[in-house]
Amino acid sequence: MRARDQLIGALFLGVVTYAGVFRIAQAKSDAEVGGEGVLLDAAQTEDFAALTRLKNQLATMGQNALRDRIETLAAGKELWVAPRLGADRWAAYVESLGLVRRIYIRRAALHDPVSHLYPSGPPQVPADHLEAYAWLCLAGAVRHEIAHYDGAIEEAPAYRAELDWYGEVRRSAFFVSMNETDRQAWDWALRSAVVTARRAAQAAGVTL
Repeated sequence: MRARDQLIGALFLGVVTYAGVFRIAQAKSDAEVGGEGVLLDAAQTEDFAALTRLKNQLATMGQNALRDRIETLAAGKELWVAPRLGADRWAAYVESLGLVRRIYIRRAALHDPVSHLYPSGPPQVPADHLEAYAWLCLAGAVRHEIAHYDGAIEEAPAYRAELDWYGEVRRSAFFVSMNETDRQAWDWALRSAVVTARRAAQAAGVTL
């Protein structure tokens, strides 16, 4: 066999091997979140509409950096919906075989953050308080997983990034310029989100 043919054969074999390993990595990633993961793009009408609501909420809150990062991840096909992710999770970062890196968002959480928080029905708390809290928890969870995507191997820096983000919201013009009624709702929501994150970190054995 001529050297040229040998080179072509080796290249073909390399491409086939890579493609096979990449498919395995994709399958492993999906398995980590229960399977049936779906790319979050415009073809998934309801999922994409839910993602758009989250991005619009972030824009309303003045959190354009997080909104833009979510858009970049979605454009890079690294933001996915996980229909079967456990009810105890909002989102998850998965890396497989050094080839696949994805952030998955639980579908139920993306579509209805309040129902995800309270599947048996909301407590006796004003609806505006609960809605603010749910949006913060969803966005904070995504911020947490982005920290892992950006290289945070341990949970401590990811929780710190999430808590820092809640601090950004509290210091933002969105929060500072609110009327008294809205500020009370968001103040309660922010305090609750911080407590929730700290409890989750403690349960994970993380000292902040």
